Order: sequence, then structure tokens, then C-alpha cells
Amino acid sequence: QNTLDESLKIYKKHFVTIFIAAVIGTLGSIFLITIPPLIFGMYVIVGRLVKREKAEFADIFKGFNYFIVSWLMFILVRVSVMFGLIFLVIPGLALMVLFQYAIPIAISENKGTIYSLKKSAQLTTDHLPFSIMLWILLTIINIIGGSVPLAFLLTYPYTAICTYIAVEKLT
Repeated sequence: QNTLDESLKIYKKHFVTIFIAAVIGTLGSIFLITIPPLIFGMYVIVGRLVKREKAEFADIFKGFNYFIVSWLMFILVRVSVMFGLIFLVIPGLALMVLFQYAIPIAISENKGTIYSLKKSAQLTTDHLPFSIMLWILLTIINIIGGSVPLAFLLTYPYTAICTYIAVEKLT
């Protein structure tokens, strides 16, 4: 509850910056190669806001500072989740829950892909009930956002803030 409330306060206070960044990120994602760094860029912005630092919509491009890490994480997570979903749905869902904190960890600790994935998995297992509930709730929000045209521009940044705040609280 606290995580959601705090996220909403940050979201409302910095809505214009977050929304413009989401639009830029979406337009920039037309090119496949830019998708992971722009996702990281959104987390750079929300990470600064969570830490009460100044953030600008142009900070979306700071995700390119994590180009290699973002792509390695994107590939490793997508492939492992895909195989988990193909073989048995439950392992794929479990991997999604385990890795949900990896991007904020990579950014806040300035660490690489493997470290961030391992720490995310450890954080999740240490706080399993909370992590499962958070993942379910944020997934529902993002499904709704993805179902309504352009609503993901509103829901994705909010869920990114929630995830970042969760990492801050759990570590």
C-alpha cells in the first residue's frame, strides 16, 4: 500500500516530465536497437525522482549509458522467460517475478546484468509474498495500459516508479 501511495505522489508531482519522457521513449522505440536503453532511461528518470533528485525528460537518453547491460538483460530475461513459458507456464511466470527488480538494481548500484539479475532473484525470494503481490498488481496495471490505446504512456511510468520504490524499500 505504501509503495503504491508513494508512487502515485511522485507520479502526480512530476507527471509532465514523466509523460513527455514516455512519449519520447515510445517514439524512439520505433528502432528495435533503442528499446532496452530507452526502458533503462525511464528507470533513470524514476530513480532520480524516487531519490528526490532533479530529473528532466531528456534523461530518458541516459539509458544509453547502460546500452550493453540493457541489451544483455533484455536478451537473457526474454529468452529465459520464453523458455519457461513454453515448457511450463509456471517457471516463466516465476522468472518474471524473480527478475522484476533487475533494472532498478542495475541503475541504482551501477552494476552489470548478472549481478543485477542475481540480486533481484535474492531480493524477491527474501520478500516473496510482497514481490508476488506487487508483480501481480503491476502486471494487471500494465495489461490494462496495453489494452487501451496509448494508455501505456500513463501506466508504464507509474509501474516503473512502484518497482523502483520497492527496491529502495527492500534493500
